[in-house]
Amino acid sequence: MTEPVQPRVLAETGGAVVAEQGPLVLVIDRGTGPLATTAFVLGVLAVVFGGFGAVTLAVSAGGRSDIPPVVSAVFVAVGLVFAAATAVAVRRIKANGRRPLTDYRPVAVFDRAHGVFTDADGAVVAPLPQVQFQRRMQIGSSSPKLVATTPNGDWILKRGNPFSGGIGDLDAVLTAVVHGR
Repeated sequence: MTEPVQPRVLAETGGAVVAEQGPLVLVIDRGTGPLATTAFVLGVLAVVFGGFGAVTLAVSAGGRSDIPPVVSAVFVAVGLVFAAATAVAVRRIKANGRRPLTDYRPVAVFDRAHGVFTDADGAVVAPLPQVQFQRRMQIGSSSPKLVATTPNGDWILKRGNPFSGGIGDLDAVLTAVVHGR
């Protein structure tokens, strides 16, 4: 059995990949957004609990704290547990980045040979000349989303996440590679 030919990565940011495989331009989402948010929250909890425990433990060692040292030690332990969970989440994000692109299902495929934009199931969405790539703001997020605008409506290609790098310049990359501009 032969290994599938890996697409050539043109741009990658925030878990989103724009890749080229012959005449096909693929948009692949590695799905790291929720993990990145989880890692951030766990990291903050590790600093808060561990930091509070360490400071109160140091102060109680000097005999100037009303907090029992055992309570401070528990806070340090909880902080260490959150730090370990953060490390696990970060390791998983890195592992997703090392997986071959052929392991992921493309979010969208732009077939330059046939001049069409197809969805993940291969259904034709629109002719390529009628597709524009834009960044749009998301309600409740500081990061924009990447959208393919067609006469049939808008297709969200990737929701940006401030904890994983957003969408970068993927709209410009897609415009250049799909439309040759």
